[in-house]
Amino acid sequence: MHSVFADMTAEETLAHHRGTLRALRVQHIVMVLVLGAMALFGAERGMLVLYLLGLAGIVATFLLFFYRLAQAVSQFQDILWQDADVAKYRSALETYYGQTKRRSTQNMLELELAFCDYFDGVDDAALERLARLTFKGRKNTQRLRSLNLQVLLYNARNDIVRRDEALDRIRTMAAQYRAGSKLAATATNLVRDLELRCKPVEQWGEEDARYIREQMGLADKRLNRIGLRLRLDAYELTHSRMAEAACDLAALGEEPIVPRYETMRLQLLHQAERQVIDK
Repeated sequence: MHSVFADMTAEETLAHHRGTLRALRVQHIVMVLVLGAMALFGAERGMLVLYLLGLAGIVATFLLFFYRLAQAVSQFQDILWQDADVAKYRSALETYYGQTKRRSTQNMLELELAFCDYFDGVDDAALERLARLTFKGRKNTQRLRSLNLQVLLYNARNDIVRRDEALDRIRTMAAQYRAGSKLAATATNLVRDLELRCKPVEQWGEEDARYIREQMGLADKRLNRIGLRLRLDAYELTHSRMAEAACDLAALGEEPIVPRYETMRLQLLHQAERQVIDK
């Protein structure tokens, strides 16, 4: 599955995305004005039902706007998460960054660029970006994504102290979300995933491998599935199941893949080859 931008250039992608955002804002403003006028008319004429419908419509319009806005942003992010096209995503983000002066938007774009840095394997640049970010609110989901990336980066650098500090902050955030809410479930699952990611595959049990297989079935983004497959292949190699791992690693070579994961894939393939020779 590809993003809606798969056949577009970076320039076309950005123009399409920004056009979508503008259209959403215009539609939202028009709807609020119409419903506001309806509510005002109802109030002036003593028509309580019409007044209440207007107010309810305004609330519903705000909810719909934020939902559609989130969908548009998610579609834009799919250049990375579905197409695995770091270069195009980075180019669109950098152009977008240069065109906006809003600090909140720049903050969001900087975080996305940090993910690009991570998947390109330039960890120092990613950490420098993350150090510049500021987030409002203890439950901010962008803060959660930033901490997630910090855990991955510090784990890759074997910086156990900073890694565990970032992971503890995610645990704290997970406890702050309303019990039973979608955000609470997302944060809790993230903690479980990161704990396993920080655990060497040599220490995994079959229950850990089963969890990864389950997550592969649930993952709706190509990049997430590829990351899970690579971790499972690494596990298979520790249990001398070279044929299964080598077959999957070869198949991954036929798919769009980010530089970081391609490096991991090749390293695991070489490991499988060495194990076959040494056997």
